This record gives sequence, structure tokens and C-alpha cells, in this order.
Amino acid sequence: MMRVKIGVVGMLVACGVWHSAAKDFTGPDEWHTVHTNAVKAWQTAQSKALPADTVWRGVVADRQRREVRLLAEAVGHRVGITAEFLLVGPLSDRAYEAVAVTVAMPGDIVRAVESLGLARGGCIGSRPFRFWPCGERITATVRRLDVPDAPARPLQVLINDAEKENPLVGEGGLVFTGARWEGGGCSADTNMPSSIISLYNAPDTVFDVPFRVSQGEVYGRLSLAEALPYGAPLEIVLRPLMPADGRPRVLPLTVSATWNGERVTLTCTHADGSKTKEGDMAEVLTWLHAQSEAGREPYLTIHFDDAMPLRRAVGVAHVFDIVDGKGIKLDGKADDGLYPRAFLPQEKWREHKDRHPQPFELHVTQAEGGTLSKKLVFIEEDWTVEGLDPKLTPRDYPFTEWEEFPKLVIKAGGTDSKVRLLFVHAPADLPLSTFMPGVRAVADRLNLVYVFGN
Repeated sequence: MMRVKIGVVGMLVACGVWHSAAKDFTGPDEWHTVHTNAVKAWQTAQSKALPADTVWRGVVADRQRREVRLLAEAVGHRVGITAEFLLVGPLSDRAYEAVAVTVAMPGDIVRAVESLGLARGGCIGSRPFRFWPCGERITATVRRLDVPDAPARPLQVLINDAEKENPLVGEGGLVFTGARWEGGGCSADTNMPSSIISLYNAPDTVFDVPFRVSQGEVYGRLSLAEALPYGAPLEIVLRPLMPADGRPRVLPLTVSATWNGERVTLTCTHADGSKTKEGDMAEVLTWLHAQSEAGREPYLTIHFDDAMPLRRAVGVAHVFDIVDGKGIKLDGKADDGLYPRAFLPQEKWREHKDRHPQPFELHVTQAEGGTLSKKLVFIEEDWTVEGLDPKLTPRDYPFTEWEEFPKLVIKAGGTDSKVRLLFVHAPADLPLSTFMPGVRAVADRLNLVYVFGN
């Protein structure tokens, strides 16, 4: 490896390739490789040192060293500019928001990391209600190839984070989400922003930060910490950041919540259906905490049994909402089920006023004799009246069978309605089966649900 390093740097210096005029990237624009000779020299040196099946353009996987090395070029921004990406791909038009641009395509970087034995994870939104980036962790260092004997430094030194105590890129590394794939192709190769290392939770990126952070939160928080010359070649080294026992960090679990009339029982199962833990809430949370302490990162999909009373489901959802992000992460919703926060709406949302857009409402009530009544409530908005707010007129659509519900939604809202929101109002002491058939009947159209207990 030392011979490779000296050879590359020596050729770069000898060729005098560090005097290209900088381009001012202030908006979307195409990036062109600055130092083509330097790229060729790096590629040749790596190809001689490693097997052919671990070498791609601009990136290699060194299985013996358990690391991935990739080549990038600095964009050349001034200190203090807002950064949304540490790295973007060579076809990206977002160099103006990035620290550096890679030579390698995002998909090849994913393949290189996978060749070390790390499984691809998932970006936010890669499954319904996935709000945490999911995947194994990696660390990253950067070394300038245009400076002889330049040291390798943590990649995060290039970014100034205003929150020093809890930096977005730090000792916890980065999450190998692996970008999105369609068939055998990586969408980040050609779809903008062609992100490789995003500094906010992006729906299509190879690596993400291990926190929940929106794009808007980056502004005013992250900025470029040092100015690098335009086109300066950088060697980025990625290494797996594994728990002490070497086992995978990601622990995907389905947690099924059931009610036997006296207590809630939680059953944790792996993806293959094998049961790993069963107990009451305290026992299972203690076990999950122990997994976290051992280096695992539980990603939980909560399944609520239809026989569970709504009031109990709210209690279960509340507990998991509290612990979300504290050693465990809520990850998606069960098939034909609801995301836990569906049971935790804000009470003020019951009022029609100031709701934009107006949701479809499903009301289930029980008479004294136990008979259930069902109706759809649709709030018509009339924006032709004077003032800034529309006139709201609730319209009731009673029905008997759940098969009628989807047709009533179309009748009330029209076929071109863009509203995807359903509010359910049901007796808190009745089981989820009181209303879940209706939720499932319109799930393709109304996939964002909140449940209010009465």
C-alpha cells in the first residue's frame, strides 16, 4: 500500500496538475473531472495491487484490509459555505452543495462495500413509514493526494457542525443505506442529486447520517470547515464500524402486541419468523435495551392484534414512541396494520377549523344495545366566500358494509382528490377490529391514518 501511495503522489506532483483554474459552482451545473491524468495514475496503481473483481472505476475493495478506497475531487468552495453533501457522484449537478465529487459511480461504491460482506440497508422512505436511515455503520477518512505524505484524517474534519456536542458525522460513523435500486441498477447513478454521502436524511443516498435530520435543519448548522483547492484529488477510505463481537449491528424485528384481557404481551420475531423474545412490556424493553448495549441496533416493526382494545393499543404506541431513537428505532408498519404514531394524534385535530387539507373521517359508534353504526364524514370546503378561510360543510355518508366504504370515499371526494389522509373516530374500549377492516379497504388511497378514541 505504501508503494501505491508514493507512486500516485509522485506522479501527480511530477505532472504539475494542481494549477487548473477553479470553476465557481454557485448553482446546478455539470461536473467535469479536473485531473484526468491523476485519476488514471490512481486507477492503474490500484488495479495492479488488487484482484480485478474488486476494482471499479474510481473505487476498489481491499478485502484483506477490510476497507474500500475511492477517489474524489474537491469542488473548491470557500470556508463557511453551507454543505448538504460530503460526496456526490460524477453525474451529479449538485457540486455547489457538496464538498467533493467522486470519480466512481454510486452503484459501484455500493458494490464495493457489499463485497466486504456488509449488507445493503435502506434509505428513509424505502418502505412505508421508514423515518430512520437503516444499515450497518462505516467510518470514513480522507487524504489529499496532491500533498506528499499527507495524513489520513476523519472525513468529518471537512465539515463544521454548529452542534459540537452531537455532531451529525462523528464517532458513530455513517449508515450504509445503499441507495435505491431498480432491477439491477442503482437509481443514484443517474437520478439527482446522485448522493453518496448526504448530511441530511435523503430518500436516495449511499450513506446517511445516523440521526433523524431534515434537509432544512442542515442550513445554518453545517458549513465547510476548510477550503480545498479546486479539483484536489482526495482518497476516501471506508471501513466497517462493527460491534465488538463482529456481528451485524442491524437487528430487524417484528414486535407483535396482543391482549389477553388482563395484560399486553409482546412477541419479538426475526424476519424468518423465528421467535426470539416474549414477555410483558417491561421484560421486552429490558431485553431490547440489552441488545442495544451489546452493539445491536433494533429496528422494530410493531404489529397490533385486531383483538386488542383501542385504548390498549394507544398505550403500547405511546411507550414505543417514547423510546424511539433511544437505542431502538421504529421502522415501518406491519402489513395491513398501522404505524404506532397513528394512535397518537393531536387532540386539536378533532376540530375542523385550521386543518389543511381536510381529511376523510370514518366514524364508528356503538348504541346502548351494542349495535355498531358506521359513516363517512367529508368536510366540503367552499373557498368562494369572503375572507381567508373556506366555509366548511360536513357531509355524512352512513353505510352498513365495509365493501361500501371505498365507493363512498370516491363519491364524496371525487376521483381526482389528492387527499391521502383518513381520521378514524371509534370507541376506545372496543377492539381494533371495530374499524380496521375499513382502514384496509381504503389503504391504497388513504394511506396516512390517525385514530381518535372516544
